[in-house]
Amino acid sequence: MLQSNRRMAFKLLGGAAVSLAAVPALPRFAAAQELTVPNSLQNFKRGTINSMHPDKRSFVIIWQDLGRVKMKAADLVANYPQLKPGQIVDTHWYDYMDFLIAKKSPQATAQARQMVAQGAKLEGIPGMRQPIALWMMEGMVTKLDPPSNTIYLINATGNQTDEPAPNPGEVIQMPPIVTANGKAAMGTLKVGEEATVVFSQQTAIDATIIR
Repeated sequence: MLQSNRRMAFKLLGGAAVSLAAVPALPRFAAAQELTVPNSLQNFKRGTINSMHPDKRSFVIIWQDLGRVKMKAADLVANYPQLKPGQIVDTHWYDYMDFLIAKKSPQATAQARQMVAQGAKLEGIPGMRQPIALWMMEGMVTKLDPPSNTIYLINATGNQTDEPAPNPGEVIQMPPIVTANGKAAMGTLKVGEEATVVFSQQTAIDATIIR
């Protein structure tokens, strides 16, 4: 989902933690359950816009410490039409969050799809009309890196919500798992097993033009 150093670290493309432990029978997911990205994942940074993608309502921004990062612009970014490559902007944005880490099963797949269809909200941010986009991926675990809380999967589904889509069979490094439940679920996975994951997208809620 990223054309950046995050593509190297995460070859795709950023309250209440709701990742579910990878157990044989997953709890039933209620459609009314609220999915929330907490304030602990918000960031404030100044960077330079590298490119715009109006059809996806997204943009790529360059930060010295993160490199090139692609993120969605929430509907709160009212000045999105005025943003242009080369502008320096102060950006308020939320990083990736894991919502589901589980061994693949029919229940996990159905739950992941339901989560993606529902989307999430941001903690304490009023006025948003559109939910925060979630994306899912399923595939075989090729590597587990507990120190960085990271899983590597062979992409089998391509069920992500950004472009360019990863190729089938491509080994994808997931974003770091940040929730306690997600980390516990990661501990139950083994290399060679099939897994299902759901993450939120990195999302900007403000981009103030500096110059």
